[in-house]
Amino acid sequence: MGLPSETTTLELPITIENDLEVDNNGTFHVVTYLFPDDSDDSVEIRIQFDHIIDNLIDFYREEYNSASSFGQLYLIANELDRHKDNLRTVAEHIEGRHLSEDMFDEDEHENTVQS
Repeated sequence: MGLPSETTTLELPITIENDLEVDNNGTFHVVTYLFPDDSDDSVEIRIQFDHIIDNLIDFYREEYNSASSFGQLYLIANELDRHKDNLRTVAEHIEGRHLSEDMFDEDEHENTVQS
């Protein structure tokens, strides 16, 4: 016996933050944090980046055997490549600043007179 069901709308305010992280084993993750009601407590969701890429490839291979499927894969690959260059440029800049700070810190310690 089936009872009729009603449809309702549920509103749940959620703040979402995404991050990329490589763990100590070298596994690349997309990490999503869900903050319900602007709370400081979050729920963490980790997905291996390899799984995302594999799923993407499977999706386009199975669902779209056309120019639009390989075109979309090329576009995504180009965007990843563009961001790779940007990440490396920023990392090199930060590394250079860090090394400069280390050099100046050493000079300050050498020139400090101890009593």
